[in-house]
Amino acid sequence: MPSIGCLDSKIYDVNECSISFTLPKPLYSVHCGRGDNAYDILEIFAGFDIETTNVQFVDGWYAFAYHMQVCLSNQREKCVYLFRRWEVWEWFIDHIISYYNLGSDRKLIMWVANLSFEFQFIRRRLEWDQGDYDFFAKEERQPLKATYHGLEFREALAISGGNLEHLAKTYCTTQKMVGDLDYRKERNSQTPLTEEERRYCINDVVILAEFSQAIFDKYIRPDKKVPMTKTSILISEYNDRLKTQCRLLDKRNGRETGTTLATWKEYLLRCWPDEETYKIWFEYLFRGGYVHANIFYTDITVDVRMRDITSSYPAEMNLSYYPVTPFKRVEFKPEYLKKYCCILRVQYDHIETITAHSIESKNKIFAEIGAKWDNGRLYYADYLEVYQTELDFEIYQHFYKAQGVTVTECYIAKRGKLPFYLLDTLNHYYRHKHYLKVTGQNDTQEYAVTKGAVNTNYGATVKRLKLDKITYTDDWGHAEIQPNYAEEIRKTILLPQWGIWVTAQARHSLLMMLHKLTAAGVKVVYMDTDSIKYIPSHKAEKIFQHYNNAKRRHLHNRKLRHAAFNDLGFFDVELKDKDGRPESAPFKTLGAKRYIYYDVHKDKVKATVAGMPKESIKHLGVSVKEIFDNFNAYGFELIPEVSGKLTTVYRDEEYSGLVGSIQHGEEMHEKSGVALYQIPFTLTISDEFYNLIKEKKEERPSL
Repeated sequence: MPSIGCLDSKIYDVNECSISFTLPKPLYSVHCGRGDNAYDILEIFAGFDIETTNVQFVDGWYAFAYHMQVCLSNQREKCVYLFRRWEVWEWFIDHIISYYNLGSDRKLIMWVANLSFEFQFIRRRLEWDQGDYDFFAKEERQPLKATYHGLEFREALAISGGNLEHLAKTYCTTQKMVGDLDYRKERNSQTPLTEEERRYCINDVVILAEFSQAIFDKYIRPDKKVPMTKTSILISEYNDRLKTQCRLLDKRNGRETGTTLATWKEYLLRCWPDEETYKIWFEYLFRGGYVHANIFYTDITVDVRMRDITSSYPAEMNLSYYPVTPFKRVEFKPEYLKKYCCILRVQYDHIETITAHSIESKNKIFAEIGAKWDNGRLYYADYLEVYQTELDFEIYQHFYKAQGVTVTECYIAKRGKLPFYLLDTLNHYYRHKHYLKVTGQNDTQEYAVTKGAVNTNYGATVKRLKLDKITYTDDWGHAEIQPNYAEEIRKTILLPQWGIWVTAQARHSLLMMLHKLTAAGVKVVYMDTDSIKYIPSHKAEKIFQHYNNAKRRHLHNRKLRHAAFNDLGFFDVELKDKDGRPESAPFKTLGAKRYIYYDVHKDKVKATVAGMPKESIKHLGVSVKEIFDNFNAYGFELIPEVSGKLTTVYRDEEYSGLVGSIQHGEEMHEKSGVALYQIPFTLTISDEFYNLIKEKKEERPSL
C-alpha cells in the first residue's frame, strides 16, 4: 500500500508571524564548487508547493494562491508547515534563511515540482540573487533555479520527467494521492479544507522532500554538485567514464595524467563546425522522426496491424555508423555516398512523390518554388533546395522523382562508431533495465530511473548549446551571448553531428522498411518515428521476419550477445492475440499525430491526438462506432468541461479581486500570477489538406 506522507510528519499550521514550531537541524553538509564559487549545501531535504484557485472576472481569468506548504526534513524528522497567507509564508522564508544562516557560501535546496508555475506567484515577492550561479532558466518563464539569500528553489520535474505522480513512483516511498484539489472551485484563505484536502496538500510536499533526499544521496553527496536536468546527469556520467578511461590509458602508456584527455578534447574541437554552420545544421539538416499518414487511407476506418521498433534510438546508436572526423568540403562524387558521412546541399527541379507517402517536412526546406503540401510534407515542387545527409539523399531516391538533381555543396567525414563513453553508459543502463525486468522488478523505482536513463541517452546527443542567457530582475530578459560559442564548445564532449545522424539512421531504417513494404504491394496506413501501421498481409510478415533475422546477425557481428540485446532494433508486434500472433485493430487517422484505434483486449478506443488528453476521446461518442464516425475530416470540438485541455494566462502586474461567495468572499491580492483554465479542444483540417483528402478518396485503392 502506498505510503501517505502525513502519517509520520509533524504538521504545523503557521497562521501568524511567530515561532510556534521547530525546524529540523542539519546533520551534515556537502562542500561544492571551487575557489570563490565554493559553498556548502545543508543536508536539509525541502519541498515547496502552492494551491491556487481560478476566478473569472469581466476582463478575463485570474488566479489566487489560498494555501502554501513547505516540508523540511533530515534523516530523523519530517516537518510540514502550512500557510494560508503570503505574508506569513514570506516571514517564514526569511526565518529559514536566518535560522540556517544561509547565504552565498551556505545553501539549502528547496525543490518545486514545476518551478515555472510557482515562480510566477513568488517572482515579485522575493529579492532574487543576481549572481551568475544564482539564477538559470532554459527559456523565458521556465526557470530551473532561482536563489534568494542562499535558499535555492529548484525544479524537480526537469530531472524526473513526467508529472508529480511519475516523480513519486520513480524516487519516493510516499505516493501521489488519487484526485486533486479542484482549481475551479473558488477558495480564499478563509475557506476550510476537508481532512482529505489537507492530507493532499501535505502529501504532495512530502513527496518533494523525499525526492530531495533521493537526489542528495544519489548525486549531491557523491558528486559534490546539484543536477539541473536528467540530461545533465547523464552527461556527467559520460564525463566520468571518459576521464577514468583516459587516466588508465595515461598510466598504461607512461604518459603524464591528463594527456589523453587533452588529446581527445582537441580532437572534438577540430570536429566542431563554426557557429554559422552549427545553426544551419540544426535548422535545415537535423530532422526528427518521420510521422505521417498515407493520404489514401486518411479519414477512413481500416483494420491494421501494428509493429514498432524495439528501442529504435539505442539500436541505431549501437549498430549504425557516425561521423568520426571533421567534415571537409570536396567536389561531389556519387561513390562518396556509400563510403562517407556526407552533408549535401541539393537542388531538385520539378520534384514529385512516386508513392502515397510524402517524406520531406515543410520546415526543413531551404528554398522552394511552386511547392504543394500533403499536411505539411512536400509532394510536389517546381524547384526545391535542401540540406541532406547521405541517408536522406537515398530516401529521396525511393520516394521522389525529379527532372534534375544538382549537388551544389558536398562535405565528407569518415565513418565510425560512437565513442565508448556514450555506448558504455547507454548499454550499462540497457542491460540493467533488462535485468530488473526479467527478475520481476519492473514496478520498482530503480527500474523507472534506469528506463529513464536509457531514453535520455538520445536526448543528450541532440542537446543544443546554450548561446544566450535568460535573465530575470523585475522582468524577463536576454543577455548577450555569454559565454561565447568558442567557450561553450569547449565544455562538451558530444558532437552535434552524432545526434543528427542518430535520427537520420532511425529515419532511414523506418523508411527503407516502408519502401520494401510498398514495393511488395503492402498498404502502409500510418508511421510514427519507430512504428508502422499496415493493412494485414502475408508478404508484410515475411518482410518483417527477414528484417529481424538480418538484425539478429548484425547484433551478433557487433558482439552484442547479452540477452538484453536479443531483440534490439527488431520490428515487434504491438497488438497480439492470446497466442502472441499479430492481431488487427480498427484504425482511423486524420494526419500526423491524429489517430484512434480500438483495443479489443481492453474494450477501449485509444487515441493519439496532438494537444488532446488521451482520455478525452471517450467524450466523442457513447459507442465505439459513434466515436469513429465523429472522428472525421470535418473536424470536431469538445466543450471545456470534457476536453481536458488547459491554457494559461500570465499576469505580470499586481491584481486584486473578491474571491468566494458574496457572503464568504475575501478580497485577495497577488503581485503576479498565472491562471490555468479549461478551454475547448478543437480539431480542424486545413482547406488544402481537406481538399487533398477528398481528391485522393476518388483514387483510393480497393481494400
